[in-house]
Amino acid sequence: MTVAHSDKRMRFGTRWGRPRPVRVAVAAISAGVLLLGAAAPASAAPLDDGLWYFDGASIGQAHADGWTGEGVTIAVLDSPINTDLPTLENANIEVREPSFCFGPDGEPLPATSSDLSGGSAAYHGSNVASLITGTGDGFPGQTGMKGVAPGADLLYYAVSEFDELVVGGELISCEDADGNLIGDRAVNDAMNEAMDAGADIISISSSFSAGVFVDDAYMRALREGVVVLGGVDNTDEIRVSMGFPAGANGAIGVQAADATGTIADTEGRPNVDPNTAVIAPGIGILTQGFLDGQVEGEEPNWERQVLANGTSLATPIAAGYLALAMQKWPDATGNQMIQSLLRNTGGENHELSGDPANLIGYGFVSATGMLKGDPSGYPDENPLITDSATAIPTLDEITAAMSASPEPTASPSPDAPVVDADGDDLPVVGIIVGIAVAALLLIGALVLVVLVLVRRSRREAA
Repeated sequence: MTVAHSDKRMRFGTRWGRPRPVRVAVAAISAGVLLLGAAAPASAAPLDDGLWYFDGASIGQAHADGWTGEGVTIAVLDSPINTDLPTLENANIEVREPSFCFGPDGEPLPATSSDLSGGSAAYHGSNVASLITGTGDGFPGQTGMKGVAPGADLLYYAVSEFDELVVGGELISCEDADGNLIGDRAVNDAMNEAMDAGADIISISSSFSAGVFVDDAYMRALREGVVVLGGVDNTDEIRVSMGFPAGANGAIGVQAADATGTIADTEGRPNVDPNTAVIAPGIGILTQGFLDGQVEGEEPNWERQVLANGTSLATPIAAGYLALAMQKWPDATGNQMIQSLLRNTGGENHELSGDPANLIGYGFVSATGMLKGDPSGYPDENPLITDSATAIPTLDEITAAMSASPEPTASPSPDAPVVDADGDDLPVVGIIVGIAVAALLLIGALVLVVLVLVRRSRREAA
């Protein structure tokens, strides 16, 4: 995928093995880009073919030891999702219905879909979610996608839709009931809903425009210590304009790599992105189904499997690794978990040291490394927040958001129970009687004051 910034236009395109024409959108309009490419199909792929992110990282052993992400809540913001896939049928996932996007009729579009083409294509989101919470069940004769953190509570929000899907140049968008693009607002609203529901991690494999950077949801995530991850762009070009969330100050930008730690490349040149914080498994990953036109000469088919490449895959895998560590170390803050992620790259605890060439960031993520040592001794600081003048949001904006008072909580509804200091519900009848007595006393006091004033006035007149 290539993204180039000019005066008022931004190009969006995704590489599926070779360059494709790109489509153009006005930069001021919110749009998203999928960060996923694919290689040749692999029907009924064996365990050592496409599941190295699971087996090579000893995730099965972590699960056997009881670390499945249980008690951790991960929110995924992506395209529609097909929950009827075998690996997702019995998965621990809650889909927010409907989606945040509206159709031409002004009605909200469903968040779930079985389409592999058109506006509701669910290939991207289904595979992203499967890498976190997939059970490993597959179609007959297959091993399905295995989720890294199947015990975590996965909250799923559809915030984008395909627009005239073409292989190699998807422009995904989200429209409101009036047909206006609302990609940024949809992401902001979904993030707030996710945090209201207790999200510890927010994983976004698509790239949105900078309009989300300074909205209240991302600032709230920084303030509340919610870990935000995003895939960096799949390109070898360095750009000035960065997408959200990977380009946000304090977010974890994830680059894709193979089993040897070699990062993805474009036409033989390594991908470079200054927002790369870590690299994670994202090359040769088993995925379910393929899109219209993705496999030459074949129609879209959910029952076939392909090996795919892209930061869209690396991002949820990194989020899953974090969830395992969060379960084991529940007293650690979100900032300390980010510290652990960066300090345990390569499997060993080390000092913070990033790559100045912007190829691998702090290194290759390691679930086993994060599970070894308690991160609560690390500083409770987000080491990815920088004071660079070009950072968005700026350090001053973040500092102001951190010191801002939280929004006042809403008043309880009339039907909500009232709880006393000991936690016991107060009888509604008692409350009503108390209010009535207080009202009578107040009225009596007012009458008494009036009588006193009348008598005093009469005496003065006499």
